[in-house]
Amino acid sequence: MTAARNAVSRRRALAAGGAIGLGAAGAACAPQSGTGAPAGESGAGTDLSKRPPVSLEFWGDPPQTGSSARTDQIDAWNAKYPNLKVTFGTARTTGQGVEAVAAILAAVAAGNPPDLVDFDRFQTTAFTVKGVWLALDDLMKRDKFDSGRFAPLIVPEAKGLDGKWYAMIRSTDNRLIYWNKELFQEVGLDPEKPPATWDELRQFAIRLTKRGGPTGIERFGFLTEFGQAHYHIFAWQSGGSFQSPDGKKATLPLGPNQEALQWMADLVKDTGGWESAESFRTSGPGANWAPGAQNPFLLNQVAMVYQTNNFITDIARFRADMKFGAAQPPLKKAGDKPLTWSGGFGYNMIKDSKKQDTAWEFMKWLVSEEGWSVASEGDLGRAKALGNTFVPGMSGQPELDKKFFDKYKTGVPALDKVPEIAVPLMQYSRVREPSIAAQNLWDGIKAAQKEGVSAAKSPRQALEDNQALVQKALDEAWANAPK
Repeated sequence: MTAARNAVSRRRALAAGGAIGLGAAGAACAPQSGTGAPAGESGAGTDLSKRPPVSLEFWGDPPQTGSSARTDQIDAWNAKYPNLKVTFGTARTTGQGVEAVAAILAAVAAGNPPDLVDFDRFQTTAFTVKGVWLALDDLMKRDKFDSGRFAPLIVPEAKGLDGKWYAMIRSTDNRLIYWNKELFQEVGLDPEKPPATWDELRQFAIRLTKRGGPTGIERFGFLTEFGQAHYHIFAWQSGGSFQSPDGKKATLPLGPNQEALQWMADLVKDTGGWESAESFRTSGPGANWAPGAQNPFLLNQVAMVYQTNNFITDIARFRADMKFGAAQPPLKKAGDKPLTWSGGFGYNMIKDSKKQDTAWEFMKWLVSEEGWSVASEGDLGRAKALGNTFVPGMSGQPELDKKFFDKYKTGVPALDKVPEIAVPLMQYSRVREPSIAAQNLWDGIKAAQKEGVSAAKSPRQALEDNQALVQKALDEAWANAPK
């Protein structure tokens, strides 16, 4: 790991632009002598405990505390198969955008990447075009792996332009609106009725915002720049999109996109303005915001928030007695078809890893019922040790999710209701447009959102300016794509 991290530092500037040519990536990943047997390691067979010793390097986000579901899984695997040891390199790999993927690109360019990576799945296609990931289809076919276990909605994110599998799906989610019932009661709103439309969301946000204090705001009803209130869902609900169906043209300035961003900008203005929101975050109540127990929603500092269904884990852990509700995100107008959006992560294997058979076995185990049980039991134990409650997230495998949600029911109605809302809502969800410049597209959309809602630029200007940057990235990526 030391050499890899040094290489990351030396090449971060090169990798930040996401511009690794196909030939360079392939050469960087070329097998090195003395690092183990090539794919199809000698002695590979059905009895993993009898395979020759192999050491596998796996990169993923570091745990926030001393242990996590991920470290539990690795410890359990290593105890079961001491001959197939997995070493966990805690380099951040699940971020979104150009800067977030710099570490893995730098390691690939340096010729010393890990064998396996935990990665934000929507960027799979972009890295496939760069020649980084191994296609998994032959391994799936060889082992009769049932890919039908995964929710169909999220499968396209796991594939490349050639239709092959490049990511093993490890999780999914969808976005919900959560609201604080006590704060609804405080301002005279029905605590059992969340906003159903954009207009109601705006009205409720204004009513729930509490003015006063040194920053001018003591509590926000709703913040567009907090939680999962990404511009994507508003643009999609407005009928917009960010990329043409063939993936070659960015479409940021579309009329529906402009309309959605204008609505978000107006909402910020109506609830106190950008400067008040920034002061609230940096020097007011929001100055202490942090993950976990210090989440502003849990502290009654934000009354409504868009979050994934997995946010229930934090509520269960840190404030299980909170009086809250969760529902599908408000629609643009009454009568519209429900629409939310799903993300999630995957496990990707480096194309020229010399330990493909072992990496494949570990990937299969991670998404198996046994692998998920190890993770869930570990999280349950940590929650109990702190006197907290545990609710599992969504694996992206509907049948497994149903089993685990039933197994880990908390007995707290508000907590147990969230999976009952989230799972059926998957039929009304969508994923981000697969893109060979996914990280640039993400950065452009998020930059346009901030520029628009902060009034630094008009929504149209923000979208047009970022359109040019995203289109340039797309043109470069397609110019280097395999013909």
